[in-house]
Amino acid sequence: MKILYLFNRVKKDEIGRVKKGEDHDDHFFGMLRLSTYGVEADYLEMEQYLPQFLATFLRKYILNIHFAHLPLFPLFFKYDMVFTSTAFGSFFLKTILGIKKPKWILFDYNLTGLIGKQRTLREKILYYLVSHADGIVTISEGEERALRTLFHDKKIAFIHLGTDVDFFKPKEVEEENFILSVGRDPGRDFKILFESVKDLDIEVKITARPHQLKQWGAIPSNVTVRDFSPREIALQYARAKLVVLPLGIRGGQENDTMGCSTLVEAMAMGKPIVATRTSAMESYIEEGINGVLVPGGDSKALRTAIKKLLRNKDERIKLGERARAYAVEHCSADMFASALADFFKHIKK
Repeated sequence: MKILYLFNRVKKDEIGRVKKGEDHDDHFFGMLRLSTYGVEADYLEMEQYLPQFLATFLRKYILNIHFAHLPLFPLFFKYDMVFTSTAFGSFFLKTILGIKKPKWILFDYNLTGLIGKQRTLREKILYYLVSHADGIVTISEGEERALRTLFHDKKIAFIHLGTDVDFFKPKEVEEENFILSVGRDPGRDFKILFESVKDLDIEVKITARPHQLKQWGAIPSNVTVRDFSPREIALQYARAKLVVLPLGIRGGQENDTMGCSTLVEAMAMGKPIVATRTSAMESYIEEGINGVLVPGGDSKALRTAIKKLLRNKDERIKLGERARAYAVEHCSADMFASALADFFKHIKK
């Protein structure tokens, strides 16, 4: 069985860093580990076939992430399945042409949010496409329930998102006086974080690109913003007193899966975590056992939770140890790849 992965960003350089041991393979979502479980996997991107300048031009000015793989469409047919969270342009072409192979598996990052109430033309088209998928993999139990309500006869699997628990693991370093918040995706609510940490006697480090925070207004004096490399992020996790995940609910969609990658990394690092309560976070965090959940949009609740943990080192240690144990038991990259392989084999039957 051959699986084709279609990613939403160029992977050529990233895969080189992974092979050199400079980066983890989390953002390949099991692709590099599937062979262990009897599944052959590969990926395609324009940069493999076109000059770099032309591929860059097409991505930037002509084709967005959902259409970037269209020029490669004829190459899809040598695969049994496609696994992707994007590439809806290629999926649309396959669907309207009535092409059966390859089967199409959607990796869900907020599908129900994209589908909405099926009021707009875009939402109706996306609903039509999702209804024609051969299977859906989601990393949120709440999203799984929502999808089963919409698509009763669809093959849907909830799988804990995996992380490299050997790359992200506790380190023998001194804890430093700062809070860490990691996240480059649009699902963060940094405005609430700013309000909750303003005037606290502790530094707050945010791992993001500075331009991403412009929409959130003035940055408090105790907040610094920097984009770290993967190894630097792991070291920042290790040194931080706690990790905060302030999540916004996009378009009123409570099942959004944003934040899961950061969550499982921080858990694997053995860090105490304070996160916004969403159905995705509830899929991994048991309140007060391996993390702390606070209501969305409530800066006072977030500030209270942060201050409580900063005052109690023993509680931070207990939460971190339980988080690490949970990640190792449920969220390793190998477990994710194994579960994916089983689902792919189930779809092929």
